[in-house]
Amino acid sequence: MPATDDHIDTDGARDPRPGPAPEPDGASRGALVAELLVATAAVALGVWMLRETGEIRVVRSYAQVGPRVIPTIVGWGLIGTGAWLALDALRGRGTRPTDDAEDVDLSLPTDWVALGLIATALLAYLILLERGGYVVASTALFAIAAFGMGSRKYLRDLACAAGLALGTWFLFTAGLSLRLPAGWLEGIL
Repeated sequence: MPATDDHIDTDGARDPRPGPAPEPDGASRGALVAELLVATAAVALGVWMLRETGEIRVVRSYAQVGPRVIPTIVGWGLIGTGAWLALDALRGRGTRPTDDAEDVDLSLPTDWVALGLIATALLAYLILLERGGYVVASTALFAIAAFGMGSRKYLRDLACAAGLALGTWFLFTAGLSLRLPAGWLEGIL
């Protein structure tokens, strides 16, 4: 009979409630700390977002839905998600790698080149967003990140990056009437 986490009651019936979490070893203790750090960061980001949302000036012409609604929902969502992650981690139901999952193999060393390329992509995005515009900055971000993650199909990655950047630009500007910086493509877009 396979082992389960169920408890057997005195009358032989299974109690589906999980028992106390097993004492963590060194590796799982590190995973617990990492999960609690992620949960704390999510809660802190949610609190920061709610605090900053209060600074948004609201014009009286807004009927019911103003510029604070979506950031408030996201802020409370981050707080709720962080609390849920922390609770699951403390109960011992945190994330565990499985054989069929595509989890990170913690026994392998960190790929500093990939990490550096992705950091470079984010820095390029920061620099290019106002000058080059949303489409140029996002295309560079997506293409450099794909290269950093191991893709060597340059033309395909560049085409997908440009298509995704153009699609989101048109969605936001035409569909939602939000102005994203056009930058170097000002006369074209």
